[in-house]
Amino acid sequence: MALRMVSLTRAVDGRWFARKAIPEDVRGEYARLYGLKREAHLKLAADTPKSEAKVRLGEWEAEVETRIAALRAQRNGEGQPLTRLNAIALAGRWYNWFVKQHEDDPGPAKHWRELGDLFVWDVIRPHAPDSYEADPKADPRWDWAKEPEVREAVRPQVAECARVATFLASEGMALNASAYALFVDAVSDNLLPAISLLERRANGDYSHDDTPDSFPPFTNGPVRSSGVSCWELFEAFVTAKKPAPKTVTRWRSVFLEMQRQFADVGADGITEDAARKWVHGLVTAERGASTVREIWLSASRRVFGWAREHKRIRQNPFKEVKVDVPRKMQTREDGRSFTAAEASTILKASLAYEKPTSPTERTRRWVPWLCAYSGARPGEITQLRGSDIEDRNGLYVMKLTPDAGTMKTRKIRVVPLHEHLVAQGFIETVERVGKGALFYNDRTQQQMSTDPLKPSRSRADTARAHLGTWVRALGVDDPELSPNHAWRHTFKRIADEIGMPEKMNDAITGHTQATEGRKYGAPRVVAMAEALNKFPRYTLD
Repeated sequence: MALRMVSLTRAVDGRWFARKAIPEDVRGEYARLYGLKREAHLKLAADTPKSEAKVRLGEWEAEVETRIAALRAQRNGEGQPLTRLNAIALAGRWYNWFVKQHEDDPGPAKHWRELGDLFVWDVIRPHAPDSYEADPKADPRWDWAKEPEVREAVRPQVAECARVATFLASEGMALNASAYALFVDAVSDNLLPAISLLERRANGDYSHDDTPDSFPPFTNGPVRSSGVSCWELFEAFVTAKKPAPKTVTRWRSVFLEMQRQFADVGADGITEDAARKWVHGLVTAERGASTVREIWLSASRRVFGWAREHKRIRQNPFKEVKVDVPRKMQTREDGRSFTAAEASTILKASLAYEKPTSPTERTRRWVPWLCAYSGARPGEITQLRGSDIEDRNGLYVMKLTPDAGTMKTRKIRVVPLHEHLVAQGFIETVERVGKGALFYNDRTQQQMSTDPLKPSRSRADTARAHLGTWVRALGVDDPELSPNHAWRHTFKRIADEIGMPEKMNDAITGHTQATEGRKYGAPRVVAMAEALNKFPRYTLD
């Protein structure tokens, strides 16, 4: 059954906000464990793109629903019981799962060292009893940390740090109250060894880990498919295909929900009828048919199609599933392009930053103009570095390259700079900045996620999102219009109007050629520059 979605709104300060009522029957226990009694709240930064905010909303709501379902199961005695031995065995399964999330690319060792210190000194240590404070040497191994009152106090923090809810969802498992307590306590005993192992992996030590051998086999779990699970299929796809981080972020909630729905049959046990029923049930008042088709169904079909090709499953149950999307009414005469007035508003506002000094000011000053005269994707522009701007015998070009960040085509594209950009002083700005990032701060190291299934957002994406918020604040806020991407449509329209050959138009903007024959003989940079010379300057009334 699909989750009921809650509303995503903007707070007064611009942040995204959502709230979900906690059912009365579990409020007391929810408040005791998570500190919230009547409502769970989601708050996201104001610069979070709407598409990402929706994904985060789905994942957050799934987490809350999982907690509520677990509390009810525990209260009613309906959850899976565990002996102490099986709780330890399940913790072993968790240990392997947790390590596997990060082992191939653990990131900096400092991250794991600091996480280990946080767990020891901020989670466990504050609950030391008075007897330990009076004589620490009497208990050098911290045996007090396993006392019942300490166990109970730290369970919520341990569960969050160890991603217990996500693990149990991936296993399709709900535990009763006593089983949950036994399991989280067993995880607590093994969380620091898992963190320490990942620190060693980050330092290049991939020697054999003996810890998994110490766990007993799990013998009394719930009935679940012996084949690959939906989440494992997604994980394998991400590892093999390495899709763009934004794609992984969008698709996470799809496969978390699919895992919960089909945990008992596994990926290979989903029939076409079951897939169709699930997909159609995802369409709600809050989640439109277009979103289900373009994200949920597209992700499912793509991953299962890949798995079918590689013989990981026998069939793709989503292959023939269709979602009917009502045709939207388009009220804009200019479609998805800017009107002359909208373009003028943005470009005029950018000129107010005569001598931009910060990355934010440079973004507002130059990114709209660069997009306007190239039709490039906004994210391709915000990730530009000074070293990507070259003087080729008096012809200035920008290299849009995967080395700088995400490229949809994953191919380098060299685009001439329109003469109006040069005339406005863009080259002088580049020379002042140097070879580093032009539109975000790259002088300090960014803390990046080491989980390939939960990637961090790049600083270039953050810059693009900030720019979109700024454009909306200027009054260019038509909901049918993208505040940044609309430059791409605008460029294509003007290029068509002045008679620029479609092949040249596509080469500049990075669109795939429509036919196989047109892929031959890609235009040279000099030819693209000659075509751009005919592209008119924007006039600001």
